[in-house]
Amino acid sequence: MPEYPFFPMFVDLSRRRALSVGGGRIAARRVSALAQFCPSITVVAPSIHPDIEALADGGRVRIVRRPYREADLEGMDIVLACTDDGALNAAIAAACRARGVPVNVASDRTQCDFLFPGIARRDGLVVGVTAGGGDHRLARRATEALRDYLTHEFDPLREKSL
Repeated sequence: MPEYPFFPMFVDLSRRRALSVGGGRIAARRVSALAQFCPSITVVAPSIHPDIEALADGGRVRIVRRPYREADLEGMDIVLACTDDGALNAAIAAACRARGVPVNVASDRTQCDFLFPGIARRDGLVVGVTAGGGDHRLARRATEALRDYLTHEFDPLREKSL
């Protein structure tokens, strides 16, 4: 556990460009979540998960079917390193740091500049959940409980009268 936990910070990504290097199952989950907040996402990978394909078909994601090149980082504001190659993810993280671009490395929390939260949303309310990159099951259960609460129990009109 790090000396200080990650600070929960909400960032406007509406005018930012994001890159996911990797197109597998983990990338699909993260890109799907990110697409709710960022309209410009590029996924670079030789093979692409069907969920990412669906986002691309809907015009929400651009797919580049080939291996990663360092030049892919040009102009990006945020990067997800989601390959199944730890050495490649580390190289991506190093290249991002050299450029001052925040990076999330799916395979290694210690190389992350930011953590990818579980997200619960209702209307304009957004809740992000993390367990500090440690207990993913705990974070998932808390996120699901919050989603259930926001969907079935939370009544903003009732809450205002309290």
